[in-house]
Amino acid sequence: MSIRQKFAESFAKSKTMSGPEKKANEIMGKILLKKAILPIVAMIAVIIIFAVMKLSGWYAFAINIAIAVGTFFYIKNETKKYQTFKPYVGNLIKVEKKGKNDYVAIIKQGKMPVKLQIAYGGEDLENIKKNQLVQISYNPDYKIAILVTKQ
Repeated sequence: MSIRQKFAESFAKSKTMSGPEKKANEIMGKILLKKAILPIVAMIAVIIIFAVMKLSGWYAFAINIAIAVGTFFYIKNETKKYQTFKPYVGNLIKVEKKGKNDYVAIIKQGKMPVKLQIAYGGEDLENIKKNQLVQISYNPDYKIAILVTKQ
């Protein structure tokens, strides 16, 4: 498959995404971008250090390539961890704002209440009425909640 075909397929998929998929994509993109800042800073530091010390540029190039390859595989593994969402369907009992972006949501799923600690995506739950039926996709490892449907 050529690069053009891959890009066309990716572009078409992004245009047909539903609202929750776009929200999840946006949240995960921001988180992964934060993780990619450190290697970028390291690459710039390598270039500056090699320029100041007047060392061969090929060594700096080799180190930067090694950092880039390592970062690629690290982020590839991290994206797999972000893809594990568990669905929760039930009545939203309570949403509390704990910090700037931290929320605690309690959902009654059947007879058991479930407490969700939310770090990303909790602002969508603020506007929902008490005891309203919701479907939430939740990643417990990274505390990401995506509001799929509300009724």
